[in-house]
Amino acid sequence: MSQSFKLFRLQQIDTHLDKVKARLREIEIELREDSELQQANQRLEQARQFMHETEKALQRSEEEVLAQHIKIEETEAVLYGGKVRNPKELQDLQLESASLKRYQSVLEDRELDIMLAVEQAEADMQVALSNQQAALAKYESKNTTLFKEKEGLLEDVAHEENERRATAEGMPAADLQIYEQLRQQRRGVAVARVIDRTCGACGSTLNTGLLSAAHSPNQLTRCDTCGRILYVA
Repeated sequence: MSQSFKLFRLQQIDTHLDKVKARLREIEIELREDSELQQANQRLEQARQFMHETEKALQRSEEEVLAQHIKIEETEAVLYGGKVRNPKELQDLQLESASLKRYQSVLEDRELDIMLAVEQAEADMQVALSNQQAALAKYESKNTTLFKEKEGLLEDVAHEENERRATAEGMPAADLQIYEQLRQQRRGVAVARVIDRTCGACGSTLNTGLLSAAHSPNQLTRCDTCGRILYVA
């Protein structure tokens, strides 16, 4: 097995590892991405807060209506109790009772409006809750799928790294250094296959001397144009 073939195989492994590790980085980002769920949680919390506020407003309104009703009863108890006989005082009580009743009508109308607001707030909260549950289910389903994919990719990485170590074992350190340098300089492509007397990476035509040298199993031959290691299948 020639050195160029070993390096070509090493490059295949490294290229695959690069892709797998890039996907693992993407998965980590996707696992941290939960903006849709956060927005759904925020809308649910806002709906709950609004419903709580409207319920408190309704409670205050009910207390005001009840207090007004008690005032009317007290006023009418005095008005019709027979203890007040002065016409002027009776007239004042009648006017006060009428005024209290008019204001009670205002309070009851206000109470009705708040009751409708409470009903709307409850409906809005149910919608927000449903949306939040859907977003949570989607988030959990997505993460389950991503975790499963991540697990498979990590197994793939472990297998490929074992194969990489086996492939690189016994190779001259100088050859590996050249290979690593070229991978960095040539965007991951350090070894180029010879295709129809040309460099498979840059397309340059190779002279007879280079072609002959590229067939050697013990030495590395590099393209005169791009400097990549040449591999003859």
